[in-house]
Amino acid sequence: RDVKSGSMNKSYTKSERSHLEAVKRLQCSVCDAPGPSSAHHIRQDDPYTCVALCYECHQGPKNGWHGQRAIWKVKKMDELSALVITFKRLLGYPC
Repeated sequence: RDVKSGSMNKSYTKSERSHLEAVKRLQCSVCDAPGPSSAHHIRQDDPYTCVALCYECHQGPKNGWHGQRAIWKVKKMDELSALVITFKRLLGYPC
C-alpha cells in the first residue's frame, strides 16, 4: 500500500489488478444491481478478499456495509457470504 497517496493498488501485481478489475465488472453480490461495482476489501492488504458491491450496499448510509447494513441484515449476509457469491460469479457458477 502506498501510504502517501492512500492508494492500495500501487503495489499490486498485474494478476492482482486483473482480479480487481474483474470484480468491479460484476453485479452487486448483495442486491444484484448491475455492474460496474466497487471492490469492497475485507482485508485491506489482500486484493483476493474483495467483494463486488454497488454504492448503496457498500457505502450507502442505510444499506451499506459502512452504514447501517439494513439490506445485509434482511438478507442475513455477512462479508464472507458476499465473497462466496463474488467468487462464484467470477468462476461462472450460478448464484
